[in-house]
Amino acid sequence: MSAVNAISISHHLLRRLREIVSGSTMSAQEKLDRIVQLIAQDFEADMCSVYILRGGAALELFATYGLNVQAVHRSFIKVGQGVVGDVVENGRPLVLSDIKAHPRFYLDPQIGEEELCSFLGTPLSRGGRVLGALVVQDKKKRLYHHDAVETLQTVAMVLSEMIVAGELVKPEELANNQGADPLTTSFKGISLNGGLALGRAVLHHPYVPIKRLVSDDSERELHRLYEAVAKMRASLKIMFSQSDLSDHEESREVLETYQMFAQDRGWLTRIQKAIEGGLTAEAAAQKTLTDLRFRISQSKDNYFKERLWDFEDLTNRLLQLLVGNDNSHIPKTQEGVIVVARNLGPAELLDYEKYHINGLILEEGVHNAHVSIVARALRIPVISRVVDALAKVEQGDLILLDGAKAEAVVFPSEEQVEAFFVKQKKHAARRLEARAQADLPSQTQDGLDIKLSVNAGTLLDVQSLKDERLDSIGLYRTEIPFMMESSLPDIKAQERLYHEIFQAAGDALITFRTLDIGGDKVLPYWRAPEDTNPLLGWRAIRIGLDRPMLLRGQIRAMLHASQGRPFRLMFPMLASMEEFVQAKEIFLAEKEKAGTQGYALSDQIEVGAMVEVPSFAWDLEMVLPHLDFVSIGSNDLFQFFFAADRTNPYMVGRYDNMSRSFVTVLKRIFEQCQKAKVPFSVCGEMAAKPLEALLLVALGLRHLSISPHAISLVKRAVRSVHLGEFCQFVEYLLDHKVSNLRFSLNGYMRDHSILLEDY
Repeated sequence: MSAVNAISISHHLLRRLREIVSGSTMSAQEKLDRIVQLIAQDFEADMCSVYILRGGAALELFATYGLNVQAVHRSFIKVGQGVVGDVVENGRPLVLSDIKAHPRFYLDPQIGEEELCSFLGTPLSRGGRVLGALVVQDKKKRLYHHDAVETLQTVAMVLSEMIVAGELVKPEELANNQGADPLTTSFKGISLNGGLALGRAVLHHPYVPIKRLVSDDSERELHRLYEAVAKMRASLKIMFSQSDLSDHEESREVLETYQMFAQDRGWLTRIQKAIEGGLTAEAAAQKTLTDLRFRISQSKDNYFKERLWDFEDLTNRLLQLLVGNDNSHIPKTQEGVIVVARNLGPAELLDYEKYHINGLILEEGVHNAHVSIVARALRIPVISRVVDALAKVEQGDLILLDGAKAEAVVFPSEEQVEAFFVKQKKHAARRLEARAQADLPSQTQDGLDIKLSVNAGTLLDVQSLKDERLDSIGLYRTEIPFMMESSLPDIKAQERLYHEIFQAAGDALITFRTLDIGGDKVLPYWRAPEDTNPLLGWRAIRIGLDRPMLLRGQIRAMLHASQGRPFRLMFPMLASMEEFVQAKEIFLAEKEKAGTQGYALSDQIEVGAMVEVPSFAWDLEMVLPHLDFVSIGSNDLFQFFFAADRTNPYMVGRYDNMSRSFVTVLKRIFEQCQKAKVPFSVCGEMAAKPLEALLLVALGLRHLSISPHAISLVKRAVRSVHLGEFCQFVEYLLDHKVSNLRFSLNGYMRDHSILLEDY
């Protein structure tokens, strides 16, 4: 088996490509035919072909050198069919020394490829979307090495730019010509931030047309790069300083982190190397992003995917400065805009503020992504994981967005728009009314007190204690500050953090949850092992017990920072009594050590457990004698109970937390805690929804810990219900084995004029 010699990016090849494209006397087909011949000769290959994705379903042979030219525009293969289909389906290069050994090998008799053996193919892509494939093959066995792959990727990037610019393929040939039927349509995703919005669609196009692809003057291109980078950094600094987020610490930290990426030397070094290889500054920036996107696409790590979005944002800004693009595509509209994007960086979100952004729809995105954090601070409704959102919406379409329901309606009817405005006014009035009740007790109509606590993860959340007149934090997510750091905080840094939290909370009792990392909560500096099922794998207390120094350090910092104040500590993701016993022993050892070292410690520090794994819930009766309190994490308990990943868009709405089976499990947990006289609460999102909160209270819950934004609405619901009557109705539904309680409970609310917010 021979090996292809290392092929550096050929200045000659790139220069010839530029000459061919600029040749005005040649048709688009003639240019493509000449290009594939040129590539084959440069690679010393027997064949080179270009396949273009048509209508999103079929790959059409658009040009070939070495195969039957009569098959051009007549040979079609499906995405995923054969090795070329594999390249397009997976969006990554494929290298084979013997194509016939590949499980997807497919022989198309009309194109004359029977004698071909080795294979190197790479996708043609732009902006994360695959346009087709570029392929070279040889009759003898050859091993294409990394340099050859990189060369073909560079050529593919150049071809992709030419294709998107319409220089090689007519734009209408890239997709179906049939326009979207302007009928009312709707689609769902996952809620990242609640709220209602109406506005005109703006398709966020990271695509910046690149007309100059190759250059013989590397020094000039490097100068252009440095100049554009300096302008970008300066503009980011000005924009962030002028934003309305100065009082939002978490959002400010996000923007500071983003600015750090703009200083990243590794990113700029890769661009410089591409320029030295013969590309223009803009083409080099685009190639660097394409390479980065491919590498990160192989990772299942949400942190790296989020970082990719930041680099895409930065690259797009850099390209706009290099090419001279503007935002003229954004419509001037009194209604405001709904931005539709594959993903978005925090700085890009701030860019849209001046265009009155009302909402955001993303094809990708996770709850703790930087853009989500900034959107929540700006009170912008956001839904994510909307499959092919950019293909479902046209620029300027009117969209009605419900962030809490994670639903968007395109071309809403007049009735739907009218209903939106009515609903919006009602929501605003109810929120004002609810805020006016901040000083009133959380008490039912028949005089039963229901304790409300706040869930927190930042100092901003802690400040809501004063706004809502609350006396406790029912859940402090300690992993959130860890996720915002660039390195693992040492014990002294953690002490300072917890001291700030204690100071901000005043006399309020704080319940700290130890690090709930792993799964979809990734620390940027933590290299966790690859896990096929991260939500069911090495996470939370499992990491703490396997890496006891991490857990010990966190507990030690809390004890030192408490300075004699009482607090509560609980462990997440417990699956067995043994895990709780091990974790509590670590706490007791650290407490004893802190005491002997002279730290002031309260004798009212309590240790509890989160119930969120069914196996632990099943054994709860045996564990209760060892617990000071119990907190039910309804989010994880729900997904583990139904074996349904709550971040999976196909699972959204499939199961209901008001189904009889799940309600019965909660009722059993409550009854066991009551029998053992162990205080218990619910800290998941279920408690933050007024209807669900009232159901939990009817089942026996007297303590709800919820997000700050939901406090006033839940209190309003509690104050509006006669609990005795409502409990009887719930018992009636359970006794009569009603499969799902939601419909009946909504009816009860209507019949008794109990107004509930929809989100």
